[in-house]
Amino acid sequence: MSTTSARVAAPVMEVFASFQGEGLYVGQPQVFLRLAGCPLRCRWCDTPGSWAIRPDASARVDAVEGPHREERLASPFQAALWVSSVEPGEPRTVSVTGGEPLIWPEFVRALRTMLAPRRIHLETAGAHPEALARVLEHVDHVSLDLKLPGDMDVPVELGAIAVPGEAAEDLPSVTTEPVPTNVEEWTLARRRCLDLIAERDACVKIVVAAGHSSRAYEPLFEDVARRAPELPVFIAPATPVADIEAPSLPHLIDVVEHARDLDLDVRVLPQVHRAMGIA
Repeated sequence: MSTTSARVAAPVMEVFASFQGEGLYVGQPQVFLRLAGCPLRCRWCDTPGSWAIRPDASARVDAVEGPHREERLASPFQAALWVSSVEPGEPRTVSVTGGEPLIWPEFVRALRTMLAPRRIHLETAGAHPEALARVLEHVDHVSLDLKLPGDMDVPVELGAIAVPGEAAEDLPSVTTEPVPTNVEEWTLARRRCLDLIAERDACVKIVVAAGHSSRAYEPLFEDVARRAPELPVFIAPATPVADIEAPSLPHLIDVVEHARDLDLDVRVLPQVHRAMGIA
């Protein structure tokens, strides 16, 4: 995103306090800052409402004194105020999620100063390696999703934001980094992201659904083994949605054994927050 003409802001979908349900910090009390906008179309996505930017919509802020709605397009300073308002006690780690936060790299970078001394955890689909490189020194943990190209529908170009009554030069724009659209491009993006987070506070998450051969995941595991073998790999059984079904136990075991054959630190972790019935 250019900072020469566009101000640093992003459309915030919701801000709330809860418990981390996935990955390396599962169970940790955190604040979730969900940004709107994602060009990807993962078939098992559990938050499709976050795909569209819709800056004219409102942000839901679950403040301690009571939930309320705010203008969605927010500066990092405003987002930090909302984070503080939802914390029920001492400052919490902030999980920046989406949507895809890396379409707003300048916003993510600016959160570091505004949210200090809180830790910032980034959840990303790994489709924007150059944006990841740009924000990496400004976050404390990266949870990187690795995806099978077969789990992706055709991506959607988000383009620039338009808000009635606002001049274009006063509005932020999404990153211009192209989204992978085929197996080769996804492979390059995946490998670049793994190189960036190797030996950092990070983890890898792979959603496994029914309908794929267990060997389909081997390229993902092999790239982790070659580029970031120390990272824990979390296998997340898909939460059934639309026509996506959860994997059977034998299928899940087979997938895990392919990862173990490469000496990866692999763990199976369903979405704990879904099991608990919380956000």
